[in-house]
Amino acid sequence: MNKGTFLGAVLALAAGYAAAEVPQGYYGSLEGKSGDALATAVADLAGYHLTITYNTKTWPAFEKTDVREIAGRQVWWDMYSNNLVWLPGHDSMNIEHGVANSWWGGKSGSTQAYSDLFHLTPSDQNANNKKDSYPPGEVADARLLDNGLLKIGTPAPGQGGGATSVFEPADEYKGDFARAYFYIFTTYADLSWKENYAYVYDTAGALQPWAVELLLKWHRQDPVSTKEKERNEQIYLLQKNRNPYIDYPDLAEYIWGNKKGVAYTPAATPAVATDRPEAPTFSGSPRMTAVNTYSTTYQGDTEVKINHVGKLNIRLDNGAWIEPTGDIISIPASDSGIVHTLEAYSTDTESGLNSPIARLHLRSTDPDEIDYTNYRWIRMSTQVNTPVVNNPLILVSDNMLHVMSTDGGTTSKTFMESAGFPDVDSDCDMISCIPDRSAIVKFENVGNSKVALRIFDIHNKPVGYWNTSAAKAMRLDAVKYTPAQYTLDSEGNFTLTFDGTGVGSLQFNQTQPRFLNYTTAQKPVRIYLRNDVRPSGIENFPTDEPDDWKIGVSDGNITLPAKAVIIDLQGRQISGDRLQPGIYVVTDGRRSEKIII
Repeated sequence: MNKGTFLGAVLALAAGYAAAEVPQGYYGSLEGKSGDALATAVADLAGYHLTITYNTKTWPAFEKTDVREIAGRQVWWDMYSNNLVWLPGHDSMNIEHGVANSWWGGKSGSTQAYSDLFHLTPSDQNANNKKDSYPPGEVADARLLDNGLLKIGTPAPGQGGGATSVFEPADEYKGDFARAYFYIFTTYADLSWKENYAYVYDTAGALQPWAVELLLKWHRQDPVSTKEKERNEQIYLLQKNRNPYIDYPDLAEYIWGNKKGVAYTPAATPAVATDRPEAPTFSGSPRMTAVNTYSTTYQGDTEVKINHVGKLNIRLDNGAWIEPTGDIISIPASDSGIVHTLEAYSTDTESGLNSPIARLHLRSTDPDEIDYTNYRWIRMSTQVNTPVVNNPLILVSDNMLHVMSTDGGTTSKTFMESAGFPDVDSDCDMISCIPDRSAIVKFENVGNSKVALRIFDIHNKPVGYWNTSAAKAMRLDAVKYTPAQYTLDSEGNFTLTFDGTGVGSLQFNQTQPRFLNYTTAQKPVRIYLRNDVRPSGIENFPTDEPDDWKIGVSDGNITLPAKAVIIDLQGRQISGDRLQPGIYVVTDGRRSEKIII
């Protein structure tokens, strides 16, 4: 059958296609074939599919192939991280090639392979960047990434084909990746595979023995799930071709496995899905912070009930996995601020398959400790009759997908990370819950219509001041700050500009989700004020003792705390205006701080 006749036949079949049905005769060309002839017949089935325009049509396609519902909302189904990224936005995510496109030259090597949905999925941007062009494999040391779902790092012995690092998916997705690899290396075997990436394949595009062994292992251990079958159906409607290793998993054995060389006959009906048990959940309504991940606080000795189906396995604080005698787990009393992590999965006694791992982070607190995640927040504007200065605020990206966290401002991170996604109302004017890592921000008046930006954690404990002397170079400091000036209008448009030449203003980088001072245009930042409606169970808002020991530094000028003076290296007391580059000491007789200009 020539290309035009084949595509016409496929389109005709698709017109009357019923969901979850393989079109009659679709796999007829595989009958009786073996070895290379069988692999070629599989490639011919896929070779004439429609090409989906990369990026502009990939995300609309993902809305049909890679979305699930959690807590009544649609969320992207990310096999690279447990992040909750709600639709319709998808910033902080990339389109990831399961089989690295650099191995064959990317779009210039084959537009069809580059755009093929069978190995494209939405991916957390950080995980995507860390995965790089590394091959799959078993990880001995997850030195690059271990986000609770994906591991990237040093390969175990016999893995990687000489690569310095490999990526290892979670058990529930290992088969998904294996079958995507089988599909790509069958369908596109005749591509010009790059020799400098030949960890997984030889120069003829054939899988290396170690890779065959690994992928068959993952394929056998993680059978085809309902998720995978439904994705196969949706891609068929879009591309007009199917992944045969999902419809007929035994096909892999005839091409690479224990039936290699034996003539193949497709079964009368495709294989049925085998699903893993659902991940356990935890009683007590803990807050969901990620997929199968929860957070709560506790005081004193406490107990956690785990809801599950099948045989339960648990571990506490990364200890050994054990089978508990019951489903009620004791958590010891701890000092305030200590976080325990309880992990659990269940095993289906019939199939032997494990559920995804569920995690509960428990933070020990004092009974009177504040927890800002429990408050509601309203968007600030000049119409809100409450001053910005000295009030607890949160900083949120303009698209409402990110709250600024307390993580960052260190030597390795000159920015503040996203803490994750808040719960917002339909108009984005009210936030009802914020992530545990969120930063609480207070603008402190330092005179001359300037403010210092100070960061606290969700328990009202100070983290530091924003201090900078250049664009994209923010630091957290216990006492030093860079003066800034804010503007806020009736529409809630907010800007915060720092003193200094070329220092810039506070903005949000949507491509690399982070809050930082930029001189170039990024995305705006919104500010939200703690609402004065007390949440259930909270009697009083916290009051903050003023701390006047803070030092402003900008363009050679130093703003002093009360009763403090500046001393130069010769021991002379000097003014803080227009200082020359050098080292100075600020002191009030009780405490001192070294300042470098």
